[in-house]
Amino acid sequence: MMDSNAKASLPTIGPENSNHQASSQSCTLGMRKSKSSLEENDDDEDVKKLKSFISKNFAGCDLTLCIFMAAAKTFKIDQCLRPFPQCFVDDNNEKDFVRLKKTCDKIPPLKDFLTLPSKNISKDIRNLLSYLFMESGIPVFSDCSVENLPLSVVNKQASISALPQYVFEVNYNSKFEEAFKKRKGSREIIYAFHGSSVHNFYSILKFGLQQHFRQSKEVLFGNGIYLSNEISVCTNYSPFGETWENSSLGQKHSIIALCEIINNEEEVKCKDEKNKKRALNQDSYGAIPDKYFVVTNSELVKIKYLLAYRYRASTVVASFTKKNCLWIVIVLYLAILVLIRLVNGPSWPKFIRYLCSFIE
Repeated sequence: MMDSNAKASLPTIGPENSNHQASSQSCTLGMRKSKSSLEENDDDEDVKKLKSFISKNFAGCDLTLCIFMAAAKTFKIDQCLRPFPQCFVDDNNEKDFVRLKKTCDKIPPLKDFLTLPSKNISKDIRNLLSYLFMESGIPVFSDCSVENLPLSVVNKQASISALPQYVFEVNYNSKFEEAFKKRKGSREIIYAFHGSSVHNFYSILKFGLQQHFRQSKEVLFGNGIYLSNEISVCTNYSPFGETWENSSLGQKHSIIALCEIINNEEEVKCKDEKNKKRALNQDSYGAIPDKYFVVTNSELVKIKYLLAYRYRASTVVASFTKKNCLWIVIVLYLAILVLIRLVNGPSWPKFIRYLCSFIE
C-alpha cells in the first residue's frame, strides 16, 4: 500500500498536463516536417544545379551517358566501368550492379529530364547523374564540328574519308592541362587517331590511354599505345556498339579518338627518314611502318577530340561494299558465266517450254 505522501507525489493528469503533451507532440511533428522540408529544399537545389549543368552542355552530357551506358552493358562491366559510381557501393563495400542497371533503365531522355519536377526524379537517378557529370572526374565534352579539327588532320594527305556525325572537344581540368603543357615544353605536337570499342572509352577518358602488353597482333611492334595518322586504320578497332537507347545522338555508336602526342623521339616510335632507329621499338617484330605511331609513355598522349559515328544500316552496307568490292565483282562475274552457260545449253529451251506451259 502507498501512504498519502506517496499519493501526493504522483503526477495528476489534468487539462494543463494534457495541453503540455499535445504541445510537445505538435512541436515534434513540426520539427520533423521542418527537417523533411529542408531535405526537400536541398534535393531541389541539387536537381536545379544538375539541370543547369545539362542545359548548358546538352550534347556533351548526352555523349557522357552514351559512353557510360556502353560500359554498363558490356559483359566486361567490372573491368570497363572504372571508376565505379560510389553511390552504388553498399555498406559491405560491394558494387551493386543490379541496382545500377535498374537505375540506368529508368533514366529518361535528357530533354524530358529537364522538364521533370524534382519530386518525380528518384534519388538514385539524381545521384548517378550528379556523379557522372560533376564528380567522376570524366572530362567535359563540348560539341563542335570538323572545321574545328587541326589542319593537319583535315588536309588531303590525312583526310577523314567518312565524316563523323558528331565531333566533341575533350576539356580537362586546369591542373591536367597545365601538367601536359609543362611536359610538352618546346616540343611539337603530333595529331593521330586511336580506335577502340565504345565500351572502353569510359575508363580511357578517366585514366588516359594505356599501353598494350598482351602478346597478340596488337603488340606486333612492341609495347606501347598504338595510333595512326590515317583514320581508316583505326576503324577496324572501333566497331559499332550499343550505347543509350534514350540518347538524342542515336542508340549505337563507333568512337575514334583524335589525340595530341608530344613529339619525344625516344618514347614516340615511328618511321623517320632522318632517324632510322626511331622505327625500332623494344620487342618489335620489325620496323614500324608508315602512318603508325607507338608511344611507350602514356603521359605523352592526350585525347583532344572524340569523333562519334552514329549507326546507320546504309552506312554499314556502303562500308561492306567498299571493303569487299573485288570479291563482289568476282562473284557477279561468275554468276554471269553460269547464266550464259545455262542459256546456251540444251536444257534452256526445255526450261522455257516448261515455263510457258506452266503459265498457260
